[in-house]
Amino acid sequence: MIAVLYLYRGMFQPSQDYAMQNPDSRSISGNQYRPSKASRNRLMFPREHGAWGMVSLPFLAGMFVAGNWMNLRTLAAALVIYAVFLLREPLLYFWRAHSAKSKFGSTNPAVAISSEEHNLRNSALISLIAYGLIAAVSGANLLTVLNLAPLFLIALGASVLMLVALYFTVHNRQRNPFLQIAVALGLTSSSLLAYLAGKGQWDESAYWIWLLSAANSGVSITVVHARLETLLAFRKPELATVASRRNAWIAQASLYVLLLGLLLIGKPWLTIPFVPPVLLHSWELWCLRSGPQKLSMHQVGWMQLGGSVSFCLLLILVLRN
Repeated sequence: MIAVLYLYRGMFQPSQDYAMQNPDSRSISGNQYRPSKASRNRLMFPREHGAWGMVSLPFLAGMFVAGNWMNLRTLAAALVIYAVFLLREPLLYFWRAHSAKSKFGSTNPAVAISSEEHNLRNSALISLIAYGLIAAVSGANLLTVLNLAPLFLIALGASVLMLVALYFTVHNRQRNPFLQIAVALGLTSSSLLAYLAGKGQWDESAYWIWLLSAANSGVSITVVHARLETLLAFRKPELATVASRRNAWIAQASLYVLLLGLLLIGKPWLTIPFVPPVLLHSWELWCLRSGPQKLSMHQVGWMQLGGSVSFCLLLILVLRN
């Protein structure tokens, strides 16, 4: 659990992809860009540390709310979730390699195979096989103990959302609002499988965990992008834009509408988990109006971590009672 929380904190610091595209952001965050772990290790791991939290915290919420989680089904569900989550890295590598080959041709120097590229290709292949086998074996176990219909829906949804995420990433459109929604829906759907493994079926609580977690994560993603946009504008005014900050305010306003809707349908207790993150994000977006915050990225990361963990714990509390 501690490891998951530490990784989740990384969501609120500039990603390595962002650092590559915007070198000045490295000095702001205090983090220098380093090559992908695949060049040093055999297996590929996601560099977007915050994604680990967006898949892990909803899984824990679904697991604890469903109850009866100390069984092999829950273990198999966790292995499937993380194996599929990790599959994104090798799939992204091969898709990018295919796109480069299609664009430049196999003999173009731009796609010439260096020793580092050869190592990356080997790492991608090993990762693809390893994660694929883990997902297949664990998934086969779930097929023997759980209903096929919900498993099929989860698999179909995960496949579609992964393809969408890969497409937008390969085409360098990571900040597209549609992608942000797809990422939030996809990663937080881990709660559905955790709940199914514990209870054997879905009920109203399962859907609320997923939808509310997706809403919270979606807003968090837009706030992260707004922060990075503000940092870049501070360093390079000529590149200043307001799209990400505008999207963050729209997302926050949409969340207010959701909270109002929960009150109107007679479920006020479901608004309680949103209190910490809503207050935090509203305060941060308001502060960003006058430029970057004086807090360090590490301090901001811990604050956002506190809001996200508070949301998860309160969600478990209100749905367990």
